[in-house]
Amino acid sequence: MPAFKNRSAVASGHQSALTPSGPELANARFGQPVDVSDHVVGVIGVIGVLPEGCLPTVAFVRSEALGVGFKCSIGVLDPITGDLSTKPEDGGAAWIVDDTTGAAGGYKQVVPVAFGKVQPKGWPRQIAVKVTGPGNAAGLLGFDLTYFNA
Repeated sequence: MPAFKNRSAVASGHQSALTPSGPELANARFGQPVDVSDHVVGVIGVIGVLPEGCLPTVAFVRSEALGVGFKCSIGVLDPITGDLSTKPEDGGAAWIVDDTTGAAGGYKQVVPVAFGKVQPKGWPRQIAVKVTGPGNAAGLLGFDLTYFNA
């Protein structure tokens, strides 16, 4: 499966993800620059990290205008298949499916049903974005995740 050139500081390990030590919520802002050449259905790339032992509560998709037709899905990356996880402990499906916020650009809050099914793990999980509908412009695709330490 084709992949984005990883330019996310957290996903590439250049910046640590925030890890709550108590009952507080943490909010991480992740971003992935999308090139015109990335507008191919099936292109997937790591955009962020859900830290060890944490559970997601709410997310925000924020994007520059990536062109009419742009859609993406976001969820936990399955390291074995290289695709978005469908494992029950990761939510049972992609967290966000065929989101169109990036078509014209915008900012949208989402609380996916899959968040209620995610189970804490003893290791960090990579969060990936997958192109499900091609656009035609370069820009930043952002994903903000609020989570807590379970």
